[in-house]
Amino acid sequence: CEHFAARLSLLETNTADRVEAAFRLTLGREPNPDELHDFVAYADQHGLENLCRVILNLNEFIFVN
Repeated sequence: CEHFAARLSLLETNTADRVEAAFRLTLGREPNPDELHDFVAYADQHGLENLCRVILNLNEFIFVN
């Protein structure tokens, strides 16, 4: 998560863009508006590294349909 957060920090300059990049890289899609709002708020409160942990533990990331 540390390395993923560092990569996102190099790619984008603001939290919303970092969340969108994280979704594209891990899930292959853009976040919907509710997800974007919630994940940006989470990252602002708990840090980008913790957000990466949450994304990498999403059911959608772990199980391929």
